[in-house]
Amino acid sequence: MKVFLIYDQGPGPNHKLAITLPSKWLDQSSDKLKELFVEKYNAKFPDSPLDDEELVLSIKDESPFTNRTVKYLTSSDTPAACFTAGMDVRLVTPPKATASGTTESGKLRCKNFGCQREFTDEENGEGSCRHHAEPPVFHDTRKWWGCCSDIKVLEFDELLAIPGCQVGRHSKEPPAIEVARQLAIAKANAEALERFDRNQTGVNADGSAAPPKQNVAAAAAAPPPKPKVKPNLPEGWARCKHYGCQVDYKIAENAEGVCVYHSEAPLFHEGAKKWVCCGCTKYDFDDFIAIPGCARGRHEPVE
Repeated sequence: MKVFLIYDQGPGPNHKLAITLPSKWLDQSSDKLKELFVEKYNAKFPDSPLDDEELVLSIKDESPFTNRTVKYLTSSDTPAACFTAGMDVRLVTPPKATASGTTESGKLRCKNFGCQREFTDEENGEGSCRHHAEPPVFHDTRKWWGCCSDIKVLEFDELLAIPGCQVGRHSKEPPAIEVARQLAIAKANAEALERFDRNQTGVNADGSAAPPKQNVAAAAAAPPPKPKVKPNLPEGWARCKHYGCQVDYKIAENAEGVCVYHSEAPLFHEGAKKWVCCGCTKYDFDDFIAIPGCARGRHEPVE
């Protein structure tokens, strides 16, 4: 993955650096990129040195769930979760409010599902927050809250307009279910990257010879899938299991080149939807589904 690190908001000279990230960096702290940029910058402009402790990385935030235009990265953010190929990543001085966990208005941002409102401790009384108990679910073109599955919509605006089913206090900490989901994704990403590195080097972690190289699917970009139920289809029909395809087809008509699909699993993070194999990120589910596949071949049936 290649990104562009930019410094253009300080008293020193502006500078732009293109960096191709090694695969082993993708699940490490984004601070590694910041430190690398500062090292290169200070070598090029010794009379105007930067202090990496006073800067943070920032990216454009287009998520409809956050109501903000810029996301300031922390040490816990990783390139795999936050970056897309060709993205501009800026080094900036963080606003004091943001550094302390508040918004630019000086208020805190509620992390409860479906709320995301700004609040102060004085305003945070019992019953001040109406939210959902479970995160949103995206399937085909439909969207719904896991706790309110009887209401399904097509647009994000409609999803956000569904009243919460829980009433309580605002929270500056994400729900436990979201923390567990992010930890599962991070663990799965790390395991996939470790397998990829072993396949690339041909050596296992213990020094023994690795098995022959194979295409490591990025299914680990999402939590482990639930057991699949074989579709109930007419005789002579099957459902394609390829990412981005999944159509029902006549087995007798299956041929090389009829299936256009994505070679790796999608990644969902803070409202963003990304095809890992293509580096394409969208926030609207319809736009995401419309991204053409990057591979072509025969349909493969769901087993």
